[in-house]
Amino acid sequence: MDDPDFDVSRHLQKIKVRRPPDIIIEQISDLIARRIIKAGQKLPAERVLAERFDVSRGTVREALRRLEFFGIVRTSPQSGTVVENLSEHVLLGLINNILNADDTSPEMLIEVRGALEALSARLATERAHSGQIAEIRKAQQRMREQAEANAYTLEEDLLFHLKVAEATNNNLLRSLIALMGPDVLRFSHQHATYKDGRMHAAANEHDAIIEAIESRQPEEAERLMKQHIDKSYEHYRRTGDHPEDDRDENSGAKRDKPARARRAKTSQSMRESG
Repeated sequence: MDDPDFDVSRHLQKIKVRRPPDIIIEQISDLIARRIIKAGQKLPAERVLAERFDVSRGTVREALRRLEFFGIVRTSPQSGTVVENLSEHVLLGLINNILNADDTSPEMLIEVRGALEALSARLATERAHSGQIAEIRKAQQRMREQAEANAYTLEEDLLFHLKVAEATNNNLLRSLIALMGPDVLRFSHQHATYKDGRMHAAANEHDAIIEAIESRQPEEAERLMKQHIDKSYEHYRRTGDHPEDDRDENSGAKRDKPARARRAKTSQSMRESG
């Protein structure tokens, strides 16, 4: 006999729609896990990949761009696309984070990112050679141009941090910071952390960090980087652009504006008391 109180919906699971570039990245991840693709190995040409995957070259290009952006492959006109010389578990961890960046809270992200980015700035100040500093400057100039044009600067912002990490000459630290990249971009897109003038402020903070790196002041670079990450998080808390609140309002839940008001009041009290 059927139970009228049985709630079928409790047993239903959210459907995750996978985009073609994600499926391509998943296949590459599987080949790395099976050691068919190894670190330092060249991937087939873009045309060949498109034919084998039965997708457009644009779709392949998007997947490869994402892999390159997060330090999993590198592409050049001379050598094509080559898997970076990272350990298998680091490569798989980076890819897994790109595809499954759904469970990291802002608090988790800020704790870990603040510590690693601060260390990155200190080590870059101590170890970077002139060419690496020029790369940091180049990434920052691109972000400044985007900010002045009021364009989204999320990728350019993250590239600045990746270039600082590269300048530490510590591949493990660089990999750990790159590992957070998908979470950082997802968080920034979801909560519009670039709005209300934040992109311009962040660009100015980057300039100060570069000056500390160029003048070889590791403690100052470390302090400025930590302050930069903290300010980004404080901006997120202050703007209150939290999509989960909108979902509650749209569904008729009780945790709506009064709840947000209580959180805002608590946050303000904490800032004033600090």
